[in-house]
Amino acid sequence: IVLWPVGSIVLFMSLLAACYKPLQAKTPTALTRATAFLHREYETTYFWWEAVELTRKLVLTGFVLLIPEERAFLRLVVATLVCSCYAVALAAVRPYKRVGDDVLAVATSLVLLLLFLGASWTTTFLGIEERHPDTEEAAAILGFGKLNGGVNTMLVLVGVT
Repeated sequence: IVLWPVGSIVLFMSLLAACYKPLQAKTPTALTRATAFLHREYETTYFWWEAVELTRKLVLTGFVLLIPEERAFLRLVVATLVCSCYAVALAAVRPYKRVGDDVLAVATSLVLLLLFLGASWTTTFLGIEERHPDTEEAAAILGFGKLNGGVNTMLVLVGVT
């Protein structure tokens, strides 16, 4: 179970490291042509960005599950932090050759961040409601008394992307 995720990152990074000199020199080799799917969409300076993208995907879809289920909120916090850092890095670095790809990548990253924030707020709301069932504590603390609006907003965000 650990071999595939870690092995794929190591494989991507190894292949991209072997392509470094030919890519910088702009002299295509058999290896750079064979691995073009890993680097052709990115600026030459950021040829390694696909390995970063794969790492982000694996952290969000697999590694956070290593956090025990009893700590579900911690999973959301870690996912939110990863999405925040990645969105900032994407906006600062702009690794894609086409500006439209940079904009789309940042936008989808921000939507994912908003979904994780919405899930965090939902979890917090439900936790407060569970501890104080017959009060308006959740509305007083979070500013909303029902989850319908938040859940509908998250569904619209998913539908738009």
